[in-house]
Amino acid sequence: MKPFLAILCLFLCAALIQGMPTSSRGRCLCRGRLLSGVNMGNVAELEYHRPGPSCDVEELIVCFKRNGNRACLDLNKPQGRAIKEAIMRKKK
Repeated sequence: MKPFLAILCLFLCAALIQGMPTSSRGRCLCRGRLLSGVNMGNVAELEYHRPGPSCDVEELIVCFKRNGNRACLDLNKPQGRAIKEAIMRKKK
């Protein structure tokens, strides 16, 4: 009876672990405040990330020339939408 219970516990644990997220904090890069706009002359690099299994939101990350800092641009604002559309056109 004990081996049966041990095997049953292992199966239950495996089922629970399979449905758990890989990280408790998620893998979204944009947390907190989003910028509504940036001066494009100060931008060194843009990164667009689509929703995926680890983060369920779109993210637009801006890397600045001067100090290398990174910030997130709000995709609901006009500049964020325009940049996303330009990136999507370029990828086609």
